[in-house]
Amino acid sequence: LTADAASQKNIPFENNPRPLRTFMNDSAEYWVDAGGSLLRMKFPARLDLTGQYSRTGPYFNMPHTGLDVTILKRARVQFELHPLHASDPLGDHYPQEALDCSSRALDTLVALTNEVEDARN
Repeated sequence: LTADAASQKNIPFENNPRPLRTFMNDSAEYWVDAGGSLLRMKFPARLDLTGQYSRTGPYFNMPHTGLDVTILKRARVQFELHPLHASDPLGDHYPQEALDCSSRALDTLVALTNEVEDARN
């Protein structure tokens, strides 16, 4: 979904988020679209690989560290996404449509999170 298509009216709140054990083989909760497929959003953003919540490191690319390679195959990298903003270092090169889409996507994610938290509290 693009940030436009991911508006709250297109995402069913009943039975969302929920575990998708048959697809993901874990107990995390995932959002699904109206057809029951895993919700995916595409939007422009900046990757921050060195942020406070990022979990990347050079050991992922070093073959002789003593780490068990079978464990590394299950490892996940975690990074931060930041919405595009006109004040970014290259912000004056971003098309206005990209700035708007990035902002709407963040607004949608915040709204989804707030809806779940409100319903659970």
